[in-house]
Amino acid sequence: MRRGVFEMMSAGDRIRLLVVTCVTLFMAMLDNLVIGVALPSIQTSFNAGMSDLQWFMNAYTLAFAVLLIPFSALGERFGRKRMFLIGVVLFTLGSLASALSDSSLLLTLSRALQGVGAAAIMPISLTLVNGAFPPEKRAAAIGIWSGVSGLGLSVGPLVGGAIIEGAPWQAIFWINVPIGVLAVLFGMRWLKESKGERKPIDPLGITLLGAGLFGLVFGMVRGNDEGWGAFSVWGPIAGGVLLLIAFYGWERTRKQPFVQFKHFRERNYSAYLSAGFWLNAGIFGAIFLLTLFLQQAQGYSALGAGVREMVWTACTMVAAPLAGLLVGRFGSKRVLLFGLFLQLVGLIGIALVIIREGAIFPFGYIVPLMMAAGAGMGFSFTPLSHGLLSSVEEKAAGEASGLSNTARELGGVFGIAIGGLVFASGSAIATPNDFGDHLVPALFVFAAMIALGFLSVAFFVRNDRSKTAAVEAKGDAEKGTLSGAELRG
Repeated sequence: MRRGVFEMMSAGDRIRLLVVTCVTLFMAMLDNLVIGVALPSIQTSFNAGMSDLQWFMNAYTLAFAVLLIPFSALGERFGRKRMFLIGVVLFTLGSLASALSDSSLLLTLSRALQGVGAAAIMPISLTLVNGAFPPEKRAAAIGIWSGVSGLGLSVGPLVGGAIIEGAPWQAIFWINVPIGVLAVLFGMRWLKESKGERKPIDPLGITLLGAGLFGLVFGMVRGNDEGWGAFSVWGPIAGGVLLLIAFYGWERTRKQPFVQFKHFRERNYSAYLSAGFWLNAGIFGAIFLLTLFLQQAQGYSALGAGVREMVWTACTMVAAPLAGLLVGRFGSKRVLLFGLFLQLVGLIGIALVIIREGAIFPFGYIVPLMMAAGAGMGFSFTPLSHGLLSSVEEKAAGEASGLSNTARELGGVFGIAIGGLVFASGSAIATPNDFGDHLVPALFVFAAMIALGFLSVAFFVRNDRSKTAAVEAKGDAEKGTLSGAELRG
């Protein structure tokens, strides 16, 4: 029987792997949103138009969303360590090129290169962590990984605001370069190579999948700016759907498909993928509009808004590792339901405060609600990842990680697009209270999205506590057998 990677690693090896993967992951996730607060400075520097500003954000998102699954598959075939480090190199080069950019086009291309690197870092880092720890310790390790991922996404505006306050915009990219170099050097020394299921390279399948995802994301990120009735919006979305259908048909004819659709027959697998989509749709759409609310309605600076959002993100950082411990006791399903419920309470509560008080009120009124939503994120990310990976055999962990991250990325893009559509409907926004009136229905829509994720888990996920206990018991038994063998030796 082939030994698991974790059986060949010491506790020190695992800690060093966790440090390298989490630091690199934080860097990649930070750059999802960190550029947002720097856009006014970049606009002035390049005399850029609104279309250019959108592409500075969307180039990263498009490359990231489209390549998550292909990089996961390449990591399984050619080595997870190798592909992870290639991703770090590409991300670092993209950061360097972004800092040196002297035109809008060059910055857009550099941001796309960052997205390519992040598409390798995000899913493969999770696969590395999952494979490095024994079953009874995986939930706790994934909890740390999830906390770092959520923290990187959430503090992007704060870090960007702090840097922009005292440095040129290029500094938000320069800071990645030494971190990336150190991550490559330490990763080459500390990470151990591992592989998953070796599938033959499928150029047509990769092309169909990548083009289909590109069409979906490209159409959704442009919908609110160009109008959802414009051919430049619905055309790419419709084309993306057709290409994904063609991808499904092509994969069904292959003996070793690029994506194993048989996994979708497993209820837990499909339900966790669905929950991830709706979770990101609701929560990241809400974060996007609440950040604007704090600045444009309540009058805080970018840095001031970022500092106040730390109420949210600090709770995420604390709750995610704690969730890893709770998963071992109560199972992924129960912890995830609790996390989703807290987010529902937070978003609905904030909407009710705005209905009652208007847009101008002391920030303390929503602090408990932001804490609930932030803790809910932490209690959701960990069981979501752990539950999904536990629903497939270890050799398919890379594919599951890629699909999970793709579903969640698509969910985030979908949530921001639909939430923006709801927010922009109705009369013009001329006052802070107008902003609040537009925000309330959007918050209820985001809450409904999270509720769909809640229902997916509640009705379709089998309680996995017994499975977790069995895994732990098996691990203990194997340890006992090994100890007995050592004594006999």
